[in-house]
Amino acid sequence: MLTILPATTEQAPAILALQKRAFEREAHLCDNWEIPPMTETLEAVLEHIVSATVLTAWIGPQLVGAARGILSGDVCAIRGVCIEPAHQGQRIGTTLLAAIEQAHPTASRFELTTNTTMAGNVRFYERHGYRITELKPFSDKIILACMSKAAAGEGA
Repeated sequence: MLTILPATTEQAPAILALQKRAFEREAHLCDNWEIPPMTETLEAVLEHIVSATVLTAWIGPQLVGAARGILSGDVCAIRGVCIEPAHQGQRIGTTLLAAIEQAHPTASRFELTTNTTMAGNVRFYERHGYRITELKPFSDKIILACMSKAAAGEGA
C-alpha cells in the first residue's frame, strides 16, 4: 500500500540518494552527469524540506518516491519528482504529482521542467494536463521542455 507523507530533515540523505538513482538513466542516455538532479547537494534538499513542500512516497518501510512543490506568489514550481527505478510505472508519480498539486490550494498555475530526451516523462506530464510552453537548450544533447498547467478551477 502506498503512503504519501511530508518529508523530514532526517530523510534528506535518502531522498537525495533516491533522486540520483532515479535520474541515473537520464544522465547515461544524455551522456551528461552534470544535470541538476545529479549535482544537487544535500544542503539544497534540506533547504527545500524546511522552506517548501517535499512529499515522500512509501511502500511499507521503503522510500519509493519524492516530489517537491515550491510556491512563489501564486505559481507552484514542481521539482525533484523521482521514483525508485524498480517501482516506476506503478502510478507512484501520478499520486505524488496530485498530492503536490493538492498541497498548494492557493496556486493558480503549476510549472515544471523536464528533459525531452526522456519522451516518456513529457508524455507523463501531458497526461496530467501540463503543456509545453517553451523548449530551452541545456546542452548539445539536452533540450528542456518547460511545461505549465492552470490549477483546477483556474482558466487555461
